[in-house]
Amino acid sequence: MFRCINERVPQLASRLCLALSAILILLAAQPLFAQQLAFNKASRDGQIRFAYQWLMADGQEASLAFEVERQSFTQPLAKFRNYNRSRALRELNYRVNNYIQRQRWYGVKASLSPRQEKLELSMRTARDAKQRENYQQQLAKTRQFFTAQWQDYLSTNYYRTLTLPPGETGIIPNTVAIADETKSLLDPLIVAIGNQLKDNSRRSYVNYIAQFVQTIPYDDLEDRLSSRGDGFSPPNQLLLSNRGDCDSKVSLTLALLKKIIPQADMIVIYLPKHAIFGIQMAKQPNDATLSHDGTEFVLVDVAGPAVSPAGQLSDSVQFLINTQQYTVVVGN
Repeated sequence: MFRCINERVPQLASRLCLALSAILILLAAQPLFAQQLAFNKASRDGQIRFAYQWLMADGQEASLAFEVERQSFTQPLAKFRNYNRSRALRELNYRVNNYIQRQRWYGVKASLSPRQEKLELSMRTARDAKQRENYQQQLAKTRQFFTAQWQDYLSTNYYRTLTLPPGETGIIPNTVAIADETKSLLDPLIVAIGNQLKDNSRRSYVNYIAQFVQTIPYDDLEDRLSSRGDGFSPPNQLLLSNRGDCDSKVSLTLALLKKIIPQADMIVIYLPKHAIFGIQMAKQPNDATLSHDGTEFVLVDVAGPAVSPAGQLSDSVQFLINTQQYTVVVGN
């Protein structure tokens, strides 16, 4: 009996080694998922200190720490809120009616629909052809005013319209404008990144920042157009909460890289239920790229949970790029 067992031990060990090898090969083929090893935020003497530890795509640990002035960092866009159509139309209704009153026009009126889903501009009944012509002119000018005020409302509140193939249009946070508004707040973080990488390549900076952002916990939104910005966090607010959706993470990445590599062209690529980032830099073999207006951009998905270097996309995102299910917004 003992002899039989001893003969089987090498066979069992061999099979066990083969099984373990197969498991290791499968694990090696899988992407490394974003892992923020540690996050600490502490306030003291009017300053906020941020400290991070995370795993890079190569499995190496990285760490970063910086301090900001609390009041100047926390206040910008602290009251940023999601787009709400009824609230927007109430504001526009007030502006348009105030405009009509200032002009002392009596031939045109603005009113909200019962459910506040539409602002209606209409012309009153005229008593003759001359008055009708006058009222028509008032209505045309009021419509022009409404269009200008609508664009002003979106711009002032950091929103923009976006149309995705095959033609669905919605209102989303203006990630580019928000990045521009907040990028100066990130100077302490940029200095800390520079101290880590020093005089390094453009790709090294892109990879470091992308993987730092990827490991920040993800705050999911189901639909870029229907969400209307629910859950979107401007870069400073994302860092404060240590959480963000893909739009928020793209805006943070854009804000950082526009300060670090201002000469590089950048784009935001909106996909159904997702958003990624593109930057002009030297292409490497097998990089996922996209050409736009004669410039080739290396694509970067900063959302997580996979930690991946620039130029690597998931199969599902690559499919959307290949089938042109995207809209490009220029980041510069």
